Amino acid sequence: MIFGMKLRQLWLPVSLGIAMVISLGLSVMLWTNPAHSTLSSRTKVTKTNDNSNNTTFQDIYLPSQIVSTDSKGQQEVLTNDKINIASQLRDKMSRFTATDVQTVSERSSKAYLKQLKRKSTVLLNYETPMTVNFFRKVFDNQLKVPNQKFNRVQLLLNDPKHLYLLNDQTLRVARVKLKNNEAGKLKKVLSDQMVKHPVSFMMLNGKPLLYYPDALKLKTYSYQLTEQTQSYYANRIMTTNANSSVQIKHHKNSTVYDDHGFRHMVVSDKDDTVVFTNYNSQVKSNSFLTTMNHVYQQMVMVGMPLDNMRFFAYDSGAHTVSFRTYVGGLPVFDQSNFGAVQVQILDQTSYQMNFSLDSLQVPIPPAQDSATVESMGTLLKRLEAAGVHKRKIQDIQLGYTWTRDTGLDKVVNLTPTWYIKIGGKWQTYEEAIQ
Repeated sequence: MIFGMKLRQLWLPVSLGIAMVISLGLSVMLWTNPAHSTLSSRTKVTKTNDNSNNTTFQDIYLPSQIVSTDSKGQQEVLTNDKINIASQLRDKMSRFTATDVQTVSERSSKAYLKQLKRKSTVLLNYETPMTVNFFRKVFDNQLKVPNQKFNRVQLLLNDPKHLYLLNDQTLRVARVKLKNNEAGKLKKVLSDQMVKHPVSFMMLNGKPLLYYPDALKLKTYSYQLTEQTQSYYANRIMTTNANSSVQIKHHKNSTVYDDHGFRHMVVSDKDDTVVFTNYNSQVKSNSFLTTMNHVYQQMVMVGMPLDNMRFFAYDSGAHTVSFRTYVGGLPVFDQSNFGAVQVQILDQTSYQMNFSLDSLQVPIPPAQDSATVESMGTLLKRLEAAGVHKRKIQDIQLGYTWTRDTGLDKVVNLTPTWYIKIGGKWQTYEEAIQ
């Protein structure tokens, strides 16, 4: 009897403890998956702080392409899977100090093409123009010359006293007089074992195009995919203070988060993409450097995985900055219809960010080691035969397609192919000739 009384006395606190554990477990499940919860349409979203992102402003805005020209005039695109060539060159260029700048030529295709093919040089290429102030911050140097736009930096391996800034839009060539340039250290970086592909420059519709004369054998890649939960981003960005109240609406193919004030987020269940609009994010000025810095800070705030991401292009007309995942020195185009991240500055107090929940995590052995991409000459002939005239082509680039593996769960295969820019949009050459 005494034993039974003690058992009944213990039963109540034990039962309460079990109930609390079950309740806590259910709460965790609901908060980590708001899209499938039965929460009320209005609920609290808690603020999450995560400072695990180590990619710096200088890292994400490094140039995406490097072209070397040897003493005989042979040009090659350089890549290296083991080291980041651009960051190695940046470290050697950080001591640069400019003393003067002069315009050498402008709006002359002949002079510009000649400069692009200059012997014993290295070109650091951007897809779209940047400014001196932006370049100075990315490369941490003292090129204090009048601010101007350019999208190529040309280093001279046999002349440490000068470098050139080139602008594809105006065909302007500017010569900068340098101090503290240790050209020998630049040569040492380039002497490391590189993957090299022969190229040359040609003019296409008034713009320089990197021409690949031969077919290319390029690596294929496969990666285990990481799909970040929408609750992760909701907990990070759908808050203005600790007590923010967020409305959540579930639709057939999407989930909408709204704080009825400053932030709005739509998650697509169909293609794992997010559209986030922030109406309370002030941009101090409309300068290129300030815009790029603001965009970087917002990506960090949102919690983007930036490790394999690189600045791709800036559309000044639409005030839109695009970033893509880079693998093997080439951009991935089909991660989504906008790349990895796209940020549009709507006005001085708001922006809209499109990004993907999917990112590459761990490389795994691909089904095949490499794939052959036809020469650019063959590509141009095929485009012409299909009725795609040269005058319509704005640009051509090598890149990787992003496709889900049909036999392995959460595995992405990356295959190289040509991408053609027509009407401001990128598409595979297979799509262009359809």
